[in-house]
Amino acid sequence: MNSDKIRERFGHYGVELLEQNTTTRLASLYSLSGDQRITRTLALTRFELPTHSAVAEQDAQIRSGDSIGATLRQAGWTVVKNNTIDCQVTAGRRFALLGGATLSPEDSVLLRVYTLSVVKQDLALDYAIIAEAYHCEHIATPGDLPPAKSIIASLTSSQALALTDLLAAMQKSG
Repeated sequence: MNSDKIRERFGHYGVELLEQNTTTRLASLYSLSGDQRITRTLALTRFELPTHSAVAEQDAQIRSGDSIGATLRQAGWTVVKNNTIDCQVTAGRRFALLGGATLSPEDSVLLRVYTLSVVKQDLALDYAIIAEAYHCEHIATPGDLPPAKSIIASLTSSQALALTDLLAAMQKSG
């Protein structure tokens, strides 16, 4: 999981909810450099609604700010990323600000969209569509990826909404 990779690579991992409503959540998955938080992944989650009763308790924890993958795994769910699509985009003002002095708005970053599914015994559920932008020190951007805007037409409507919501969030001033 992304949280494990951030902890292993940078020695610390935390989650900060930046925005949230009933359908979406924008979160900074960060590490610490001294006292400074550096966003390693900016994640936009579009929850599958209605929430299935089998994950209702974990969903409440996640919506209160807990890590999605870690919370679901601790409850015994196997977490699977399906229908993964990669592209690239410039970091934008907000992601650069969250990345501290280590990221500029013009830096190319990897953007990944996927369906997060959970499995336990005979039950398999799609929990959310997630779009993530990765700080280039966390996951480098391969040079041969298409630009984000060029893949929107090939996405499902939920994936396209997650991607366009993340792109808009990355450009905000704060």
